Amino acid sequence: MARAIENYRKAGEKEADPKLRKLALEYLVSAYGPDKMNDNTQAEPIVLKMIQLDPQDSTNYFALANIYEQAGDYQKAEETLMAAKQARPNDPQVFLQLAGFYNRQEEFEKTIEALQQRATIEPNNPEAYYTISTYYWDKAYRDFRLKEPEKKAFVMKGVEAVDKALQLKPDYMEALTYKNLLLRLEANLEKDPAKQQSLIKEADKLRDEALVLKKKQVAGITK
Repeated sequence: MARAIENYRKAGEKEADPKLRKLALEYLVSAYGPDKMNDNTQAEPIVLKMIQLDPQDSTNYFALANIYEQAGDYQKAEETLMAAKQARPNDPQVFLQLAGFYNRQEEFEKTIEALQQRATIEPNNPEAYYTISTYYWDKAYRDFRLKEPEKKAFVMKGVEAVDKALQLKPDYMEALTYKNLLLRLEANLEKDPAKQQSLIKEADKLRDEALVLKKKQVAGITK
């Protein structure tokens, strides 16, 4: 470890190779970083320096935001993630990090906004829309504070998102599974018995399709 610290000191000299400085800092973060330190404030200046050395590396912003979040400084955590967004406005991972942060803060509207921005960046990526559907399902299924109309609205938005994923990839097993789950939630909220049974029948069909795809995956069959 003494060697790593000495490398960092040398890397701080003006004549030092920028790559060497970054490597030394990364080594220090690995050794003393957020997951291995009781006092995250010791990692903060190191990660800040790494951001200064490479403002385009989003992982450093994520590490710093995590330090602030773990310390309970949610404002700084959000500001850091927004700085990552400014530095890399077309990086899908930035919006996934933002969505995860907002979800942990129980700010659902901001969570969905971040996920939708990610989908805008990747309009041809079915996983982007599938992810949105999973958040809608989770909200509708787990949040017992929601009134029935709110729950139904979230379910329908989830179905809309998962349908976009399936339009791009009809054999998307996970998307089929979540559409099945969303339709069952919709059925639970449906007052008309005939419509309810129709939704359950469609959900069963999707579940069976997903199971067939799963078996093919296990058997190593690609088509």
